[in-house]
Formats: sequence, C-alpha cells, structure tokens
Amino acid sequence: MFKIIAIMFLGIAIGYLVRNIRAVKAVGTTTMITIVVLLFVMGGEIGGNEVVMRNLMGLGGEALLIAVAATLGSVVAARIIYKAFFKREVEDER
Repeated sequence: MFKIIAIMFLGIAIGYLVRNIRAVKAVGTTTMITIVVLLFVMGGEIGGNEVVMRNLMGLGGEALLIAVAATLGSVVAARIIYKAFFKREVEDER
C-alpha cells in the first residue's frame, strides 16, 4: 500500500514540475479516454460473469448503500473543513 501512495505522490510532484509544458496539457483528454475504455472493458467482464449477474440485485443494493454513505460522508467532511479553514478567509477578503 505504501508503494502505491508513494507512486501517486511521485506523479503529483512530476506533474507539478511539468505543468507548463504544452504536451502535458493534452494528458487530461487521453486520461479520460483511457478511463472510459477501462470502464467499458470492466462492464464487459462483469456482464460475462454468471455469478455476478445472478447476484446483481443483492450486490447492487449493497453497492448503492456504500456509494450513498461515502458521498454523504464526503459532503459532510468537506462542509466541516470549508467552515473551519476557508470561510474565514473568504470573509476577510470582503
């Protein structure tokens, strides 16, 4: 797990250093295309898996619950962080 996080931070550092290079700005488009293709392939794999398809309703319900809980948790945490750290800065600028 540490390796994955370290690689992510290395990518952030390299991205920061090369952010003004023209060719790097096109990476966003290629990244989006790659993600769409990946999602399509994953959908094909899931659709071809008989076990997953038989249990889709149960798995889908759990996945929906987890997604809703994660989204609500993120919104609440973002609101708390915004009020604690950023709201004062916005009021001070006025």
